[in-house]
Amino acid sequence: MSHEVGKDHVKRHIELAIDRAREGVGEHVDALDRHLRESLDFKAKAANNAPALLAAGAAVGFLAGFGLNDKAARVLKIAVPLLLVAKVAQARFGTHDSETSGLADDLS
Repeated sequence: MSHEVGKDHVKRHIELAIDRAREGVGEHVDALDRHLRESLDFKAKAANNAPALLAAGAAVGFLAGFGLNDKAARVLKIAVPLLLVAKVAQARFGTHDSETSGLADDLS
């Protein structure tokens, strides 16, 4: 008979542990859902960046409409990668000497 009482006690203990574990899960799921909905709100992000998106679209449309001449295209093909390399190197190594500071400050 004590064996049966022991099983009931263990069963009740397990059920209580399961109930305690279930209590907080709903709140955590709701908090996670709220966080994901706020951080993945593409409409809000697009609305916040709408002026920049419109300006970029207008610039691309203007360039595509009138066409780039060969010299301007060549300058962009060379200057943009060089600028990116300089910015990455400056960010990584923290160099900011007087020779490059004028160019980097003008382009920032």
